[in-house]
Amino acid sequence: MNNNKQIKNPIIKSYVNDFADKHEISKKQRKDEHLLFESYINDAIVSVYGNDANVSYEDMETGSAFGIDGVAIFVADKLVQSVEDVDYVIENLKRFDVEFYFIQTKTSEKIDRQELNDFFTGVRRFFDFDRDSCDILELDVFWETAKYIFTKASRFKENPKLNTFFVSLDTNEDEKLKDEHILKTIEMGVSDLEKLSLFGTILSPKIMGLKSVMELHRKNQSDLEISISMTKTPVAYPKDMSGKIKNGYYGLIRLEEFIKLLSDEIDGKKVLRRGIFDDNIRYYLGADEKIEVNHNMKNQLVGEDSYLFGLLNNGITIIGDDIKLNSEELTLVNYQIVNGCQTSNVIFESLESIAETDEIYLPVRFIATTDEETKNSIIKATNSQTTLKPEQLAALAPIQKNIEEYYRSKEKERNSVGLYYERRTEQYRDDNISKTKIINIPIQIKATSAMFLNLPHEVSGQYGKVERNTRNALFNEGDLKYINIYYSSGLTFYKVERYVRNNYDRKYFKARWHLMMIIKYLLGDGKDELGITKFNSKISHKIEEVVKDDTEFSNYIEQAIAILNKFLEEKFEKDIIQKDRKLFERKETTEELINYTKSFEVK
Repeated sequence: MNNNKQIKNPIIKSYVNDFADKHEISKKQRKDEHLLFESYINDAIVSVYGNDANVSYEDMETGSAFGIDGVAIFVADKLVQSVEDVDYVIENLKRFDVEFYFIQTKTSEKIDRQELNDFFTGVRRFFDFDRDSCDILELDVFWETAKYIFTKASRFKENPKLNTFFVSLDTNEDEKLKDEHILKTIEMGVSDLEKLSLFGTILSPKIMGLKSVMELHRKNQSDLEISISMTKTPVAYPKDMSGKIKNGYYGLIRLEEFIKLLSDEIDGKKVLRRGIFDDNIRYYLGADEKIEVNHNMKNQLVGEDSYLFGLLNNGITIIGDDIKLNSEELTLVNYQIVNGCQTSNVIFESLESIAETDEIYLPVRFIATTDEETKNSIIKATNSQTTLKPEQLAALAPIQKNIEEYYRSKEKERNSVGLYYERRTEQYRDDNISKTKIINIPIQIKATSAMFLNLPHEVSGQYGKVERNTRNALFNEGDLKYINIYYSSGLTFYKVERYVRNNYDRKYFKARWHLMMIIKYLLGDGKDELGITKFNSKISHKIEEVVKDDTEFSNYIEQAIAILNKFLEEKFEKDIIQKDRKLFERKETTEELINYTKSFEVK
């Protein structure tokens, strides 16, 4: 909710300005510091506490919703934004977990009891499912998704977790959180939510002031680096003469040292480190009796013969950007567990049941490489017994390296926008690059599908779902000679999204994929050919030249918006975008818009 208040603290102001720079937010939009602070906080919270690297603060926006400024729903660690997303994520899972995040953000320098009460009231109203629509209109899409999730309750690992964050810039938060009236408001808010009997865990509400916001920022910005002690000096692998692998070690690690790699401490509580499984190909399946392998593993770990756990385990593979060995101390930088997801999660789940005196050791492989091809080979080899999902295969396709190199080659050209293709999650983590200029694989699939497959209605939501809808149409070996199609669609996405965000009402944001398609028709003389083809490659070069030129691009994007507005005005009732939130997710909308765009050109 927008209160148009200014940020007074210079440190927080610098955090927010850096965030705006990284996301290329216009000077006009920066004037509303409260709204900018909301976006910054949503981004920071979901980055620190969430585990889906593809989540954007824009996915969480709630407009002018009562009491709530950010919502995120995770199923099996993946952000879901629709019923279709939920179905895709859980289709191959017997059991899954669910987490809800609700955020309220204020720029005021005090924690206001009434605003805190409104926040809990808003959350409680959201979970009223005895209605045909959400009690808070602006949250209707989130609500519809949440309501559907609860129809799958028989497959929950446990009832959902509820996370609530109330953020202000209170300079005296420690004292304020001792205030009996504030404490009573929190107690009553949690009590009311518990009475709904919907949640397995309602985590203690995080009431944050100035000091907590600074700590949140530090956690969000810190590199993933840790040092651990090996039981004995690990065995070094022979030197890789190609230079692709910097170094590698194999050895035994005590369980308590491995737990340091797995866990972090947030708000005084051990939590599973976020992001360390981003490149792992398996979601944790749980350790109940229905998942026999993990169930037996857990029994072994907490049983009388726990010392045999490491001997009976296949071992864990960890890849890092850098690995340094000093005697028996190993330091890892930006590491990920690429094999051993199930083992790692069973260990973390069993922390309270493992005796501190237990002598448990794990065999672990450590490999330092930043070469993507080598990393992909390791991921495939160490997970050979696991069936890769098609979207994971897409990420490992050989042409991905070619696309990355093609993007890089474009940096040297005149009028270069300076886009970066991200083949690996957090590939540019340590580089000072605007997030808006990073085109990752999910965005590439969506952009190319919207423009050159005429599927703008299909690209919202889960990346895996989008990949399924475009399977075998993208990232094929034969696409190499038409590779500019990928670059031009990524470039157009960047320019359209930035233009719409900085110049138009939020209501146009969902239409950005359709606007990209309209631009293709305007520059292709209305001709139709779908796919990665010679004809579309020719059009892609024309698109690239126009989109690179700011004046030319402004002309075409305004034409596209004018066509969209006329289409909506002639075909639908007034304010249809606000009234029909799924308008741009329908195939019929796309088909009618294509026909209208072609006829518009003829007029």
